Amino acid sequence: MAVDPLSPIAPARIRALLLPVGRIKRSRFLAFVDLLQPECMVRLGDVSPDSRPDRNMFSPLAFPSGTVLYDLSTSLPPASHLALSPFEQFREPLLIIGVGDAAEYSWLDESRAENVASAEDERIEEDASEIQSAIEDLREQFPRAYVHSMMMFGYTSQSRHPRLPQDAMLVPPAEQLKTTTMKTFMCDLTSTLLAELTTLARSIQALPMVPSPLAQQNGTTEATPSWAHIDPVSNPLSRRNSQTPTGIRSEPPGIASQKDLHRMSMPVLPSSSSGIAPEDPRAATPTSQGARTPPTTFDEISGVNSANTLSRTNSNTSKPVPKNARDSSVDRVSIHGFGSGGAGERARNKGRGRISIVIGTLYLYAGQWNEALKELSEGATRARAFSDHLWHAKALENILVCLLLFAWAGMEFQIPHICYPITDKSSGTKSPQHTPSSSVADITAPVASKSGTPEHALENLNSLVPDLVSMILNVYNRASNFAGEALPPLAFSECTIRLSRLLTAMNLSAGYLDDDALQHLARNTPFRQKPRLSVPRLSVNPTRNDIATMLFRALPASAEASGMGHTDRVIVLAGIASILSALGLQRKKAIVMKEFITSLIPGLVQARKVGAAEMGVHPAAGLAALNMVSGNASGAGALNLGEGEVESGIDEFLGLLGRIYGIPHSKSSVASNYDGQSPNGTLSSDATSYVIRAILNTSTLRSFGSLGLKLDVLRMCITFCEALPDFNGVLHFTSLLLRIAGPGTAPKTNSTDVFVSLPREEQARLYANILRTVTAANKLGLQQIETEYWDDFLVRGLFITEEPLPLRLTHHRPAELKATLTKEGPFIHNPWLKKPVPSTAETILVAHEEYSFVMALQNPYDFELEVDSLKIIGEGVEFVAQEELFLLGPYRTQKFPIRGVAQSTGTLTIIGCSIKVRGCRERLFPIFVDPWKPEREPKMKKIGLSACVGAPVSRPSSAVAPSADLGDSLAPKIDTLSFTVIPDQPVAIITDISLPQAAIMVLEGEKRRFKVTVQNTSRTTTIDFLHISFQDSATSAMQMAAGNKDLPPAELHELEVQLAHHPSLRWIRDEDEPINIKPSERAAFDVEVVGRTRLTDAVIQVDYANLGKRRSEISERFFTRQVSVPISITVNASVQLQRPDIIPLVGGFAWSNDQNRSRAASVTSQAAILSPSSIIVDKNDTYFQIFLPNTRIQGNGDEYCMLLLDLRNSWPNPLHISLQVRPHTVADDNSEESWSKAYTVNEVIQPGHVNRVVVILPKVYIHDPHSVIPLLNPANQRQFVVSASKISPEVERTSRETFWYRNELLKLVRGTWTEEGHGRSGDIELRSIRFSPRMVEAMRLEDVSIAMDLVPNSSLSGEDNDVQQLGRSRFEISVDDFYTLKTRVRNRSSTPIIPLLRLQPHLAGLPHNVALDLDKRLSWNGVLQRKLPVIQPGQTVEAELGIVPLCSGVFEIGATVEEIQLQKLSGEDGKRPRSGTATLLQGDVLGEPKLRVWHSKEPCTVVARRRDSQ
Repeated sequence: MAVDPLSPIAPARIRALLLPVGRIKRSRFLAFVDLLQPECMVRLGDVSPDSRPDRNMFSPLAFPSGTVLYDLSTSLPPASHLALSPFEQFREPLLIIGVGDAAEYSWLDESRAENVASAEDERIEEDASEIQSAIEDLREQFPRAYVHSMMMFGYTSQSRHPRLPQDAMLVPPAEQLKTTTMKTFMCDLTSTLLAELTTLARSIQALPMVPSPLAQQNGTTEATPSWAHIDPVSNPLSRRNSQTPTGIRSEPPGIASQKDLHRMSMPVLPSSSSGIAPEDPRAATPTSQGARTPPTTFDEISGVNSANTLSRTNSNTSKPVPKNARDSSVDRVSIHGFGSGGAGERARNKGRGRISIVIGTLYLYAGQWNEALKELSEGATRARAFSDHLWHAKALENILVCLLLFAWAGMEFQIPHICYPITDKSSGTKSPQHTPSSSVADITAPVASKSGTPEHALENLNSLVPDLVSMILNVYNRASNFAGEALPPLAFSECTIRLSRLLTAMNLSAGYLDDDALQHLARNTPFRQKPRLSVPRLSVNPTRNDIATMLFRALPASAEASGMGHTDRVIVLAGIASILSALGLQRKKAIVMKEFITSLIPGLVQARKVGAAEMGVHPAAGLAALNMVSGNASGAGALNLGEGEVESGIDEFLGLLGRIYGIPHSKSSVASNYDGQSPNGTLSSDATSYVIRAILNTSTLRSFGSLGLKLDVLRMCITFCEALPDFNGVLHFTSLLLRIAGPGTAPKTNSTDVFVSLPREEQARLYANILRTVTAANKLGLQQIETEYWDDFLVRGLFITEEPLPLRLTHHRPAELKATLTKEGPFIHNPWLKKPVPSTAETILVAHEEYSFVMALQNPYDFELEVDSLKIIGEGVEFVAQEELFLLGPYRTQKFPIRGVAQSTGTLTIIGCSIKVRGCRERLFPIFVDPWKPEREPKMKKIGLSACVGAPVSRPSSAVAPSADLGDSLAPKIDTLSFTVIPDQPVAIITDISLPQAAIMVLEGEKRRFKVTVQNTSRTTTIDFLHISFQDSATSAMQMAAGNKDLPPAELHELEVQLAHHPSLRWIRDEDEPINIKPSERAAFDVEVVGRTRLTDAVIQVDYANLGKRRSEISERFFTRQVSVPISITVNASVQLQRPDIIPLVGGFAWSNDQNRSRAASVTSQAAILSPSSIIVDKNDTYFQIFLPNTRIQGNGDEYCMLLLDLRNSWPNPLHISLQVRPHTVADDNSEESWSKAYTVNEVIQPGHVNRVVVILPKVYIHDPHSVIPLLNPANQRQFVVSASKISPEVERTSRETFWYRNELLKLVRGTWTEEGHGRSGDIELRSIRFSPRMVEAMRLEDVSIAMDLVPNSSLSGEDNDVQQLGRSRFEISVDDFYTLKTRVRNRSSTPIIPLLRLQPHLAGLPHNVALDLDKRLSWNGVLQRKLPVIQPGQTVEAELGIVPLCSGVFEIGATVEEIQLQKLSGEDGKRPRSGTATLLQGDVLGEPKLRVWHSKEPCTVVARRRDSQ
């Protein structure tokens, strides 16, 4: 339990001084003091009385329930405090306890003493003499103390060592101490002290007057009280206690050889100087009234009768004189002063009252509160009666202490009338000539109590305390109006603080001193403030404002005006601040604390000078040297404090001052304790959240209070710490000053809205002070003397720079590996053609590779910063990135490069940077990219100091804004960088290309090959995956054209085919050969280039990676790097296609082919060989003789067309042309085997010549020529998308037919060219052919084919009616013979047809109206128009009609097949029929389906001749 020196019961404590004796360590001394501190209260019932009869004035038996209170101190009070004694006796130590350590003397230990050699007896003698001398020194140094004792702690022996002083107390070690051991020692000391207090009391009673403190102080000089020197002539420092040895002890004052015949306390009458013996030493001690010391016996007083003597002033007087006893001096009279109104009588009564007050105070010390209350009441009555206001107020103050102790002990007590300001008013108005004896008799009469219970007495005390406190202070103020009676400023200030603390306890207890409040006042226990809902705070009396008003009366004036020393001034201000803190008046407390520091600084500066003088060094290093000696890094050495006291004392005090003014005070943080790596190699994200909370807290405090006041307080704290000197404090508050004065925001880029509330010179001086302090601390050997950096927004950005193109990574999906396995695919998009560009969504890093970052640092201050180190801090993956020693310029945001390496794979999250600024601790700075400035809350719920310290706990949670929501909306946004770190990847370069100067010349359609050499430059990683892709100008042009959304579908399809199946460059590779390029090895790859139009340059791109497993096992994304090399390509023209055309062939050509097929086995007649078709064949022997045998072998149909191609040789040398036509049945087969069965047409074209090449092609049937043109690019494919162009259905149908028939033609025909002698060869570009509707008509086969044949009627005709076939549809017959006309209708389509057949015979070569007149010319048997059965797909139906030519001539019979009904869609196998959604959606484009009509291509010509003419 710590003793409060400004407690309301401090005047009741006996000051005991604990001092080290002999050899003892400081830590051990403090430990022994801690053992004594709990026993600072001693109950009188436990104290043994002194056996000496003349030492029983304060016998504990008189009041066993009382308690003696001690103030155990280790420091001597200053002279200003000692000067107040005996007015305030509690300031002077009455008990001196020497503390020794037996562990320092080995001869005191029995176990070790037995082994002590005789040679060490001399050392033992020296130690014993040292202890005895130390005890004697205590008596010599503190002669005014009444008890000098020594306690030897840690004494292990059972018996007392003969060399130890006999009066020394032997305390066993702490482990052997019992519960009552220390209490027993304190009781023994108390018994001795109570006995010696009798000497002090009798000495005071012998004085005629006790001087007031100010009179004996004579301004500011210290004077020794008159009673302190018994014999100043012979021995001014003589001891006054009975423990002093006889040889050096002086007799007490007034004690003669017959001391038993005299009483210790006698009435004192004024006398002149002539009435005092000249040898009396007290005659030289003047009093404030100029009176001499009066005689002490009746023999020295003449004319005074024993019956007229005054009453005794103490309760423990000697026996009264018997009534019949009569002294020889009874007839003597005083020679000075007549009557009760004389000046001498008034002085004697004043002195008597003061002596009563001092004696009452001694009773208060002795724990006899009842006797103290009587003496103090009597003294207060006399002081009030004789206008001795100073002592009157002191008596009332001590009476209040007595009442408080009674209440604390739970005893019954009566409040004297003198304490009531309104009672006994007549005593205050009595004439000065009233009789003092009668006055005393009136006031000291006991006051009857209405109730004898302690509760009633405590209730009366509670109602009296506020008025009594006010009366005490008013009386003190009244005394200040009299010269020489004013209370010294120190005593008045401390008295006011003590009384204010009493009222504060009442206020905190809801206006009532209960048991908790009394325990707090007496024992200084923590006050437990209980909520008293029944008593509103505003109705509590005394109020907080009243207490504060009274407390501010204790504020000392300036040092020059008050004469108060620096230490006393600081103590007073600290006491005022503590009471204001208890009352919750934080603003008033801040004012006092600011004055406290201002007053403390000069004292610290003076202490520095004193320390420097003692150490013999310069004053600037005086306290620093003391700190080094004591091993302290802060100002603990200067203030004689331990490290724990500094941390919980000075730092907490300055932090409290800052919090009141709205200054954040935090020296440690999570981020600042970062030591580089946590145990698992990562840093917890709690550090960043701590920084955010600190920023929000600082921004809140910025809006609280006055900025100017904050800056002044911080400057004052810096001066205070420099005066200690406290290096940590100087650095901390300098950093805090820069923080508070700074903008505290994250400004926009190139913003000028940045303001620092300090001049530029002061900013530079503060930063230089930080550097100078750190340097000085390092020179003194102090480590870790650094501060926190003052700007949390130091890091304004962290960016990773783009890598060189060869080192960038490209993301790929596992499906993209399939594209590398086929030479050409159905997709236009090639994923390997994309350039490696940095991704904004995700950045990929490769383990163990160095990457470059750019760090943006902000410095809003006008001084240059020195950055010692900068590290990038990441989570998830070990990341090493550090930069050292660079400068950050003033008032700017500057960028710095830094390189980092990820040490393993995984996900790397960069949360900030660990930066070490010169003079500051290394800490984590989050990344703030976005601008930020604090915003005020939209709803203000807290004002005043509560806005700074937060809402009280008692408030409901609904009244406090949720911190999470507030933080999310107002907090600055921290930017983090996330990277995916993949395993090590190789690095490759292209070392060689087998082309001179990377250039090549080819002809259009020509193919050339060259080699590309790739080297793996990595030292550890193998290339197990490689893919070569290309980009060229021709492909780029086609891709750009394909991006046009207005292109017709046919042209878009053509571009897609060119892109997908006809690349300009191709990688020639062996699919079965794996790719494995080991570190530092090379590999060559073949590339083929094809000459194309608009091909001028190309880029060869090599994508490579280390997959680490087979391609089939790749299920996740992978990354490749790309290296490329450009080449130049020159394409010259070779064979150019001009004016292509397709024309139909006449039926005779096909009939001739049939005849040749039917007669291939045997030729029977010369006429068959010399048929008209053979003549045609002979004329075109170059082409047709090759084509016809192939058609016979392949079994093609009987309808053909002719392809005409005009080819021009643009090359200077002759070119050999070869055109091939393959069978239609294998048109979908692209293998070379299908072309091996094709017939070839060869031609040599001279330079610059144009040759027409004729190729016979079979006609083609397409089941659905109106189907949608397909698109190879999936991005352009849509389901049921109609044509984007607004064209008619007829045009759309024509466009689609043109597309599909052109597509079939390109499947049937291909061409090549060869330059003989030079080895050049290439393909003829036939895809430039553009179809017209006429070409489609020439190449198309109808859905229905109509064929007519004329045969003789076998039943009616004779042998001479044979039919001679002149062509495929031309017959020669005889007149008047019966023949049968067979019409065969074949359905080539995929849907059934319901046909109607119409035959139209007419005369050939005549007008229409004449040609139909067939009467008597041609007869037929049957109808010309008939319905045929349903013709299924691929089925042929035959119809017969009998005819008879009646005359010779040429007849033509035409045939028409009409569809009479549309076939309805039906489901398969009884299922629901298809809805035909595609057909419905295409209706707008192709129109609605209609009935179709088919006509025979050529009529059946019948040449009728008579037999005789044949």
